[in-house]
Amino acid sequence: MITNNKFLFKFLVIFFILLIFPFPLDVLPKFDLLEELIPNVYHTIVLWLGEHVLKLEEPIKFHESGSGDKTYDYVLLVFIFIIAVVGSIIWSLLVKKDRSYEKLNYWFLVLVRYFLGSTMILYGIIKVIPLQFGEIAFWRLLQPYGDSSPMGMAWTFLGHSKGYNLFIGLAELIGGILLFHRRTTLLGGLILIPVTANIVAINFFFDVPVKLYSSQLLLMSIIVVSPDLKRLFNLIILNKPTNEKKFKSPYKSKKWILGANILKWAIVLFLLFDSLSYGLGTNRPKVEKPELYGLYEVNLFIRNQDTIPPILNDDKRWRHVFFEYSNSIQFSTMAKGRYGLNSKIDTVQNKIILTEYRDSTAMYVLDYKKTDSTLNISGVFRKDTIFCETKRLDKKDFRLTSRGFNWVNEYPYNR
Repeated sequence: MITNNKFLFKFLVIFFILLIFPFPLDVLPKFDLLEELIPNVYHTIVLWLGEHVLKLEEPIKFHESGSGDKTYDYVLLVFIFIIAVVGSIIWSLLVKKDRSYEKLNYWFLVLVRYFLGSTMILYGIIKVIPLQFGEIAFWRLLQPYGDSSPMGMAWTFLGHSKGYNLFIGLAELIGGILLFHRRTTLLGGLILIPVTANIVAINFFFDVPVKLYSSQLLLMSIIVVSPDLKRLFNLIILNKPTNEKKFKSPYKSKKWILGANILKWAIVLFLLFDSLSYGLGTNRPKVEKPELYGLYEVNLFIRNQDTIPPILNDDKRWRHVFFEYSNSIQFSTMAKGRYGLNSKIDTVQNKIILTEYRDSTAMYVLDYKKTDSTLNISGVFRKDTIFCETKRLDKKDFRLTSRGFNWVNEYPYNR
């Protein structure tokens, strides 16, 4: 059993089922509708709670922003918590018999194991490839440490080392796969507890807005291990021998056992294939580098026939021009500002067509001349006639991306 406290057990069952639903139905293609229906139901409830119960000054916003710690998420979590408490009380009042809940405990653990396992498989694969953090962006390499946010610094740290991503990704991937077999569940849980605890620590101490979700994954890892906590305590702390764990099958027929095993490993293979397809780009749009991909340092900047010196407080003189993403150009200014525009490269006529993000009618056509190490840009930009000469920089020109790994260090290379 997860716990001998039956009220706590009932609470955990209701709480986590509500938390992870519609899993596992959302894994099946024909149940995609649930992925829209359930959030819409929660959306209505959360907005009503915010307005009528919590009486928040501003209405709760329901939007996808990449943050899992929005006001919406906290209110939804409180709602699920209250429902789980109330549901546990009603359950206890309606079912007064002293029941063991052995079968429910088994299937609840299966549900948690499979959800946690499938989640960690996906997170593991997108780190192994790697995809989650990706390559360090040009603008991040130009940014002073003091100007970065705690999350930005953590993301740069995590994205810098492919070896570290591989290490963490393999731990998540192996731990996730082990959860799909009862005899290896304990090992998988013991691997995932420190892995998810590390993720929680990074999210909390570097202010990464995935605190709620990562904490839930850590709790699931603990739940998976909880039936063996007493045995582990006796073995590790009290130095006492432990008894062999008996694994009882919920099926009596060998055909059902065989069928369940085939189905289980078919699910694992499907999850691996689906995650690999996503990571390798089969199920997501292919991102291509722009024709002028690169980072260019502006050595000469002429505006309206006047040569503009590189004064640090000038918010109009370009300091760097970089093409990193398709259909986009970015500029950094001497005053540490940064902005971008939509761009289209005409390689036949050597022209860059720019449009403002918020005003597609504001268009600028600039001429460019490119060599392997330089890029010159000229034309009318925001009512000014400009001309700039640039020198192309490579990511290897930065200490962070050029240092690499060294077995021998006579002195610490701490710069």
